[in-house]
Amino acid sequence: MSLRFAMVSDTHVGMTAASVERLRPVYAAIARRAPDFVLHCGDITDTGLPGEYERYWQTVPAALRGRIRHVPGNHEVRWDPTAKGLYREQFGAVPYSFDAGGLHVTGLDPTQPLLEPGHCGAAALEWLDRDLAAAGGPTLLFQHFPVAGEHDYIDDQAALLELIARHDVRVLIAGHVHRETVTRLDGPVQVTLQAVLKEPVFYWAELGDGPALTISHVTVAADGTQAGSPVAAVPLTGPLTGPSTRPLAGPRPRHRQAGGAAAAGLPRPRWRLRLPGSVQAGIAVAGGVVAGGGVAGEVVVAASTGGDVAAVRVPAERGDRGVSWLWRERFGPVYRRPGVSHDGRTLFVPSADRHLYALDASTGLVGWRFAADAPVLSQPLVTPELVVFTAGERLLAVHAASGELAWAVPGRGFSAGRAGCDGERVYTAAADGFARAHDLRTGREAWSHRMVSGDLHRVTLYSGWDDVIALGAGVVLAATVSGTQALEAATGAPRWTLPGSTMYPPTVVLGDGTALFTTERGLLTRVGLADGGAVWQAALGVSVQNAGLAVAGDSAWVVSADGRLVRVRLADGRELGSVRYSLAQCYSAPAVTGDTLVAGDQDGAVHGLRLPAGSQGPGPYR
Repeated sequence: MSLRFAMVSDTHVGMTAASVERLRPVYAAIARRAPDFVLHCGDITDTGLPGEYERYWQTVPAALRGRIRHVPGNHEVRWDPTAKGLYREQFGAVPYSFDAGGLHVTGLDPTQPLLEPGHCGAAALEWLDRDLAAAGGPTLLFQHFPVAGEHDYIDDQAALLELIARHDVRVLIAGHVHRETVTRLDGPVQVTLQAVLKEPVFYWAELGDGPALTISHVTVAADGTQAGSPVAAVPLTGPLTGPSTRPLAGPRPRHRQAGGAAAAGLPRPRWRLRLPGSVQAGIAVAGGVVAGGGVAGEVVVAASTGGDVAAVRVPAERGDRGVSWLWRERFGPVYRRPGVSHDGRTLFVPSADRHLYALDASTGLVGWRFAADAPVLSQPLVTPELVVFTAGERLLAVHAASGELAWAVPGRGFSAGRAGCDGERVYTAAADGFARAHDLRTGREAWSHRMVSGDLHRVTLYSGWDDVIALGAGVVLAATVSGTQALEAATGAPRWTLPGSTMYPPTVVLGDGTALFTTERGLLTRVGLADGGAVWQAALGVSVQNAGLAVAGDSAWVVSADGRLVRVRLADGRELGSVRYSLAQCYSAPAVTGDTLVAGDQDGAVHGLRLPAGSQGPGPYR
């Protein structure tokens, strides 16, 4: 048997000619060696833009066409308005596997649309288990994110490592960290690759005696000469033994746990239901939206990346026996919270299958579907007559009753957030760097304000592409990665700025001229809308990312990324303790109905948590 192949990672091809200066000689050097195949561990492009894929293909020599096997990185996926559709057009679907020279090679994809962290999920792990069981020999697994030790990029990596340990996986190849490392896991050797972005380098693997797979680091000089150095030699037979590096359990939280005296002021688990996929979309509650960001009603709706949309009727009484789905339907993947009509009777579900659906909230039956010609990855804004959302780079408004198109604004930039509306205008932020106001009836632009400038890569990554617009005290609150800007609703003129990464967790406007802003790292600030002055700040010491908070009674209830619910007193920002309700990561916004807070997690669970007495319902600040 003979086997010779190359590996690269993190090429980060952008829109400039300079972005391929290192990759072009690397691929030329690999082509001269005539490998059996080449593995690319992701971050092929810098932003996932169509022009970047075109420039990437221009660097691939004819001799390597059809020989390069790719997996996506977070840079292909996070800002992609096609939800991996563009990647699949270029390189095909992942996961996949193939056999060569007695080695089984499996490409895995833990990346997630719209999110930075990776997640395998039950379906991918089940596929991997079947694939490895059928391999019948030693396996090389390659993906973008490394695992274990200092690496915690995949939120369910413990399940991945446990699965790998049951099979004959000998090597795990990854990128992402832009540096070379070699570590022993519970059996396989993990090699992370130096980024081509940093230097003209590739890795060369050959099957030798033993049999063993020898891996070398090869640097390509300006004149095309190559200098190699050994990295690892991995036996492909014999026992899988050696020192292990176990997955991180994460930092130990400093918050109080439920139990003892602290439990009196904290929620308790009430019920739990499950959907396939992850509940990345925020929780919706039919029955009417209450001002100030809270929700009230009895029908709670959750949607998953597996495409399921389901409703549960929260018991009015405190008894919780027999809680089950009221109805459950399946569409395409859902990544953002469904919208709810003002009478609470209709849900508007955004789907990556390129449709917006109107569902009866009590039965789940489809009233109408609108073909958007692109994945609908934004949260719909619902007014009494219109539903406003983004699909691709178009801002669309359809009639709520019929689903007929009312107006469309093309070429305004991708958005995964939600517009705001004051009854006269629609306010948006998008990946083209602008915040804008449009006439609600016609879609005609009233004003625009540039929030981010620079090249296309910078604007796409750092603009307000994931912002949920908030309104209050005559200002539009539009956020980017670096902070929130308060703009005059009438003109778009800047009034004040609040620094910090407040774009991802939705801002909650209270009823007294203040609002709650949360950074993705858990800094909660109550701000006066008139001048942007801080009333108080609370550093919660947890990652919040896209999850956010709900307001009920006298408290803000903040969901952390690690499945924790933190209670913060609205009056002064004092922390009143926390409780961990899920062992899975949580990236979706919660909702409150009656005495129950509902939150979803990455494992597809929907949790009903009973709030303590005296902390339910609208509070004095809403």
